[in-house]
Amino acid sequence: MSENKEKEMLDLGDRIISTHYSMDVDHLNLVFRDISMADYMILAKLGHRMGFNKPETRVYLSEISKELDRPINRVSQMVQNLQDKGYIYWEHDQEQRKGTYIYISETGREAMIRQQEILRKYCGNIIERLGQETVVKILDMMHQLETVMEDEAQKLLDEDECAESVQPV
Repeated sequence: MSENKEKEMLDLGDRIISTHYSMDVDHLNLVFRDISMADYMILAKLGHRMGFNKPETRVYLSEISKELDRPINRVSQMVQNLQDKGYIYWEHDQEQRKGTYIYISETGREAMIRQQEILRKYCGNIIERLGQETVVKILDMMHQLETVMEDEAQKLLDEDECAESVQPV
């Protein structure tokens, strides 16, 4: 590869990493003021499953574990964090002995409603400025880029593991 092409590739790589980083950090800190993005994402998944307007709806940790494709101990940590912040209640099912379930608290519902209103305005303005078709195309391309990035990162990990297993003792 020529020195010029290599420099172009490294510059483009820097742009990819810089853009990815800035999209994850810079402006989203302004958008997620009352609730963290991580907490919002988990509550959003739970909310879609449980419904924010149905306070009596309960979901078992085992169901959440399957839905999020995460081990039960990791889900327990996430749920404990949300409970510590007052967003959900976590209780053991005494009657049916099916395990532990959660339901969204009034605080959690209010936080989600406020954040969703901010996101409606924020995303609505973005879509208005760029057009829905353009936004969909960009998101599709970003998803494609993310998939390729994950694949390439996994290849690096596999190469490292392979190199470690081949090294003489």
